[in-house]
This record gives sequence, structure tokens and C-alpha cells, in this order.
Amino acid sequence: MGLARAKALVVAGLILVVLLSAAATSLVEQPDVQVFFSRVDDPQAAIIHVLDGASKTLHIAVYYFTDPELAAAVVRAQQRGVQTYVYLDRSQVKHKHSQARYLAAQDVPVRISSNRAIMHNKFAIVDSTIVVTGSYNWSRAAYQRNDENVLVIRRLDVATRYKQRFAGFWTKEFDLAATQAVRGN
Repeated sequence: MGLARAKALVVAGLILVVLLSAAATSLVEQPDVQVFFSRVDDPQAAIIHVLDGASKTLHIAVYYFTDPELAAAVVRAQQRGVQTYVYLDRSQVKHKHSQARYLAAQDVPVRISSNRAIMHNKFAIVDSTIVVTGSYNWSRAAYQRNDENVLVIRRLDVATRYKQRFAGFWTKEFDLAATQAVRGN
């Protein structure tokens, strides 16, 4: 093997190492699943980061929504032109710190669950490809005091399943009178 060919192979090998390193770095920065624990990590910041990255759609189904910073992120998405939908438990109609009325006043479509027990889901689907879920209620207590967890899942198959369930909530399982009460109708 000639010296020129050996040098070319070394250069090609170095280029391959650089490309593989860049690919590995991007995988570490954007894994399929990220896990955040309250009081150790910052789940609220993780949720806000994902919401702020929404560019097309945002579907949210949460039991308890009293965190004004998360509500502000939802409103920012709506104001950027992101099609935004929020589905909440019926407790949010009268709860003193509920963000339901604020969201509705900002023209965010809000619907209230018709479940007579509780709608205990806690998830968001962003751009039909990312799911944010876990035990984390979208509340100040979850942010400040509780032990909670958030998963950010970047998998189309998972997002599709969540979106199917959200569609059932949104189209068939909402209480019209409670929804109108939140809107002030």
C-alpha cells in the first residue's frame, strides 16, 4: 500500500470518528425518553421547554392545572399560532387557583371532563410527535413540594396512541355546561 493511500485511509478514519462522535452527541442531547424528578431535576422547566418548542399542535389533558408559569407557556404557544387544546378535570371549574379560566380568557380552547369520578391523566402531546407525561400535576405543589416525575417521550407510535385517547376525550367525553362555565358563558 502506498503512502498516499495510507494517508487517505487515516483521514477517512478521522472523518468517520468525528461524524460518529457528532451523532452520539446528538443522541445524548435528544434521547427517545428523558426522565425528570421534582426536587432533584426541574420538571417544570422541562415541560416549559417542550411547550415553547411546539410549532404546530399542542394537546393537553391534565387533572390539576394551577401552575401559572405552565399556563403562560400554553398561552405563548397559542399566540405563536400553535393549535392548542386543553382538557381538564371537572375540579378545575371551581378550584380557586385553576388556570382554566385564565386559559379560556386567552382564547385557548378548554374543555372539561364529563367523568363523574376524576380525569386523572397528566399528559401533553406536542406536534403529534412528543409526549410529556408522568405523575406530575401541573400545579405549584408539584413544582415546589411534591415528589413527582415527568417523562418526555419522542416516539411517534407513543404520541399517536396518546393523541387517539385525547381525541376521544375532546370529541365525546366533555361536559358542555362545565366547559361553558369556565368560558364564562
